[in-house]
Amino acid sequence: MQLPPLPRGPYRRHPQDMPHRFDRWLDSDAGRALLNEERELLADWLPRLVGQRAVSVGSSASRDMLEGIRIPWCCNVTPPELGGGQIQAQAKALPIAKNSVDVLLLHHGLEFQDEPHQVLREAAGCVAPGGMIAVVSFQPVSLLGLARWFRPGASRRPGWVGRYFTPYRVSDWLQVLGFEVEGLASGFHNLPLGERGRRRLAWLEWLGRRLWWRHGACYLLVARKRAAMVRPLAPSFRRGEPSRPTVISVPLARWQRNVE
Repeated sequence: MQLPPLPRGPYRRHPQDMPHRFDRWLDSDAGRALLNEERELLADWLPRLVGQRAVSVGSSASRDMLEGIRIPWCCNVTPPELGGGQIQAQAKALPIAKNSVDVLLLHHGLEFQDEPHQVLREAAGCVAPGGMIAVVSFQPVSLLGLARWFRPGASRRPGWVGRYFTPYRVSDWLQVLGFEVEGLASGFHNLPLGERGRRRLAWLEWLGRRLWWRHGACYLLVARKRAAMVRPLAPSFRRGEPSRPTVISVPLARWQRNVE
């Protein structure tokens, strides 16, 4: 009898130190170029937000991805292996009260997770009705997503490794969680190379901004949490009809009999 193979998990597990290696890669020349492009995407959106509380999940404490926001109270949640930050916790178990945050930024918080659905569900639960959630992630349908399949050793290099989710797939997850997608922005149409390599391929950035602006290496997806609708009940009486009396008339003979 032939035994069936065991089913594999839907997502490939990455080394446990990959978030730390990716965080260190962001301090490299290619990583700083990517962060600058992501900050430009956020700079067009953050100043327009209002509220009382904003939280950034996934970024290192040394990088303020909420810079420029006008919300008075901001907090940074980092994984315990990275250290720093006002709160150290895993993204799939945030120690934040439900419906208490007006703006939540998930910065590269899905690429290295074994349970990306749980991470997004946990983040969505912290957002108050009418609040905003923003997802910054890598775009698989991009020049970077294509080139990493042909670069030797890309599966072990930070900045190239990770599970990329299309913005359309993430938007489907957010809609199931009760969000309405408001828009998408994309950037960094070059490759995450050194300064010399990016300068040599600068024409890709110019061409990508004009021909495939939705398919940059990174994207910003913004969605708003739907608020519960209160439906007023119709009055029990019809217009023009007199309301029913609240005093019940009692025959005089019955009242006198009770008195006697």
